[in-house]
Order: sequence, then C-alpha cells, then structure tokens
Amino acid sequence: MSTTSTEVGTVGNERETHHIAFVGDPGVGKTTIAALVTARLAERTRVQVTGEATQLVTDRDVTTDGALGVEWTVEDCPSGTKAIGSRAERLDTVFVVATPQTLERVVRYERVASRHDVDWFLLVNRFRESARDRLRTVDGPELAEYFYDDEEISSAIADGRVPVLSDWTVEAILIEAIQPDRQGAERALEALERGEQSIVDVEVEKRGDAAPLIDSFETAGYSAAYFECNCRCHDGHVLARRRLD
Repeated sequence: MSTTSTEVGTVGNERETHHIAFVGDPGVGKTTIAALVTARLAERTRVQVTGEATQLVTDRDVTTDGALGVEWTVEDCPSGTKAIGSRAERLDTVFVVATPQTLERVVRYERVASRHDVDWFLLVNRFRESARDRLRTVDGPELAEYFYDDEEISSAIADGRVPVLSDWTVEAILIEAIQPDRQGAERALEALERGEQSIVDVEVEKRGDAAPLIDSFETAGYSAAYFECNCRCHDGHVLARRRLD
C-alpha cells in the first residue's frame, strides 16, 4: 500500500516524502546497502534514516536542484519478514537484500510484501559473475541492483564508515523507488501534460543527452534531474515531475 505523504512547510513550499525500507536475512549486508543509499540521497535532498544504518550515516538537511521536490525516509529494518508487516502502512517501496546464497529465501519476503500490497524489489549483495545464471532463474521480484563482492565495502564497514564505490552507483535504486516505468521523451512529456503520471522516467543513452532533455522539461514547466545507473546499454535516466512550488 503506497502511503506517500506530502509535508507542508510554508505556503507554496510542499515537498513529498518517500518512505523506503531495506529488509533481509541476518548477515546479507542490509545495513551496508541502506547506508550507501542514504549517503547518496543526502547529497541531493533532506533524508531521515532509522535503524543500524545510523551508526554509519545520520540525518541530513540539504536540498539541491536534483532533488525533484522529494525528501526521503530510509528505514534499515530489523532482520526478518516481520519488519515489512509492522511498517507496511507507511512504506512506499521495500528493497529485499539477499546474497547469491540466500536467493531461495526471498520468496518469504515476497509473500509478506504482496499480502500488504507494498511495491518491492530485489537487491543482490556480494554478487559474483559466477552467480549470474542462477540470478536469472530466480522466480521473484524485479532486480533493482546488485553489488559486487568488494573488499572496499568490507573494509569500510569494519572501520565504521560508508563505503566509497568509485565505479558503481546506487542511484538505480532511487529510480526504481520513484518511477520504474520507462518512456520515450515525447510520451513522457505527454503523460505529464495530460496528468496521467506525476513523475516520468526517460532513459538517456549518453550523459550528454541529459542536459537538453532536462531543459525541454523545464521549459515546459516541470522539474527534472539526471540519475546515473550501471546499465551497459545506456548511461542514465532523466526523471521529471510537476513542480510542487
């Protein structure tokens, strides 16, 4: 059940708050992923974080032009499926963190998320190429992202800091949470103008294609921002939405 709320500050300054949660079995790296996502969000907008991830990253109160008017609450939940049911009424998106060794247990989270009508996606941590075929055969949610087995991640967590992944972005997770459906640029603009969607998502093949696309959305009166992804076939996405102010 989607419960996206709107927080109102001063008149004409409405901002949407999106609630996401990270769940999973013990030892899968759930807190690490939650901290990575929170740290990246904090570079864009105001974010609140709960759970063990607060040991690595704290609430931030910064808003940039790339925020799209969305503020975030990130919940690093206790291990196990019960965490979904107890929070379902306030969640917009749930990310189930698993490793290649725990993929068969993801179905338990699927049952609970489906029962509560919560959108959910799979995140695979400690991924290795040898597990790719196995991942393709998993009958479950859509894969939002995977994180390679990386010594930098283990070292950073041991040192009590958020890992720095120089060649890998976590922004695909944000894209899936905000708007997972892709459209062409013309169709996306039409969907906004007709009020069919409040947020649209357009893939851009090259990073340089983003600026003119953002300009076209802004000229039409919408907010737009670029988000990176790790796909090999394109560089990223432009998300656009109706302005809230």
